[in-house]
This record gives sequence, C-alpha cells and structure tokens, in this order.
Amino acid sequence: MHITRLTEFSIYLADRPGELAGVLEALRAAGVQAEAVAVSEHNGRGLVRLIGTPEESLRRVCEALCDSGAGPVAEAQVLCVALDERPGAFAEVAARLGVSRINIRYAYQAPSMNGTPARCVFRVDDPSAAEGVLRSLA
Repeated sequence: MHITRLTEFSIYLADRPGELAGVLEALRAAGVQAEAVAVSEHNGRGLVRLIGTPEESLRRVCEALCDSGAGPVAEAQVLCVALDERPGAFAEVAARLGVSRINIRYAYQAPSMNGTPARCVFRVDDPSAAEGVLRSLA
C-alpha cells in the first residue's frame, strides 16, 4: 500500500452554474494538473477540494480566485492511499482507522492517471497516527 501526504486546497464558491468550470479552466490555464477533485455543497455554497501539481501554481490559482470574489480557501494535509483493486479494500482501511480511534473527517477517490494507480484521499484528525496504522496494513 503506497501512502503519500499531500496538500489539499478547499475553495468555497457561489452555488451557481459555471463556477466549477471557471475553477477548472483557471487550473488548465495555469498548467495545473488536477489529480483529484471532489465537489459538494456546504451551507448553500459550492465546495471544491483540489489536489494538483505543481502545488505552488495551484496555490496561486486559489489565491487569484479569492481575489476575484471566491473563497475562502483552506489548505489541509491529506493522505493519499493507493488501495488494492479488490472488493472491501476501502472498507478495510476505514475499519482499521476506526479501530485505532482515528477519525476520518472525509474521504474521496482520485482516478488513475499517467501510470499512477487510483487512490483514496483521507482527511483525518491525526495524519501521523493514520499513516502509521495504514503502513501496518501493507
């Protein structure tokens, strides 16, 4: 099981058509490869969570979006975990973290791309402890 720590950027948007397209176009124009994108609604606003490279370019895009009225933007450390492609792999990770008393705030999947396997992104209360638990599963 391959585990990496990455920076995730969460940006709040107006809940209206075209907002997500605008974010994705800004990423493309800045040469950012979006590796994971999760979109949801929170308190009447859109919430986009992004992982991408180069990270500094992604940060600049998020800052520019805030300057144009979007936001706020929050950065968080997340764990990206390449799971075995078998039934129950995600459930096994969630169960192991639960038994270890590590809270999963949220999780989502990132597709395989450019030879990188599909991964699950976890935001947890204690990334160091979670990483140790997950490494013991390998």
